[in-house]
Amino acid sequence: MAKRKDLKKIMESLLKQKASEKEREFLTELGFTIKNPTRQTVVMAALYKKAAAGDLSAIKELRAITGDSSLDICRGVVTIIDDIKN
Repeated sequence: MAKRKDLKKIMESLLKQKASEKEREFLTELGFTIKNPTRQTVVMAALYKKAAAGDLSAIKELRAITGDSSLDICRGVVTIIDDIKN
């Protein structure tokens, strides 16, 4: 069985490959115009599509990848502050 390190290299190699024609069509259907997309581009577009549809796990993954706190799912939560004294 392949070691984890070997599997990582294989996956990195796959993601660096040029996107197939079908994968390019998928990107076009999503509204993306990308000159030389890789398979990694396709994966990220699919993740974006799920996040944009409200998939919580996809939103969390995008936030983890980008480090963007503006994707924080807790934004817009109302906080009630009791400022009335008895």
